[in-house]
Amino acid sequence: ASETRRLSRLVDAMLKLSRLENNANELKTERTDVIYLLRSLVSSQHALFHEKGLHLRFINESGRDELMADIDADLIREAVVNLMSNAMRYTPEGGWVVVSVLSDRKHVSIAVSDTGIGIAKDDLSRIFGRFWRADASRAREAGGLGVGLAVTKQIVERHHGYISVESELGKGTTFTIHLPREHTADAASTTMEH
Repeated sequence: ASETRRLSRLVDAMLKLSRLENNANELKTERTDVIYLLRSLVSSQHALFHEKGLHLRFINESGRDELMADIDADLIREAVVNLMSNAMRYTPEGGWVVVSVLSDRKHVSIAVSDTGIGIAKDDLSRIFGRFWRADASRAREAGGLGVGLAVTKQIVERHHGYISVESELGKGTTFTIHLPREHTADAASTTMEH
């Protein structure tokens, strides 16, 4: 049954990716407090991480109590959950997953760091491909990073942001989502061209 579940998850993710690529579902951006969004997201996932023997925490490094940005909250939540579930999958028991937020005047950065197995340098450029997965995961039942990262990257790019990754084998990985705080219509037309 778990194989079937995995396949249907994969199909869902593929459908979602093609919808995102075709811009079928318009971005519904609203002024959203990113700190509140992340804090509640992390607390909702807490029990799940705890069950797997992992520590999960949220760190607000923005120096403020609320941080407003024009985002599609559901999509950003999904992007962060994708990163969190990868972190969970690749982090051995007793490890840490930390979700943090930073900001400057124009951007918000959301980082998901883990103390997991890490990603080899050669693989870093390939991880956003649709079916990539870290070697160490082949032994795992979880089925790799799969489409999750491709979907996450699409979501972030639809927000005119970008995603970066730093990793060290055996030490851990940090994925950072960088988002503009203001969503402008003219930005949309310029990014369509390349």
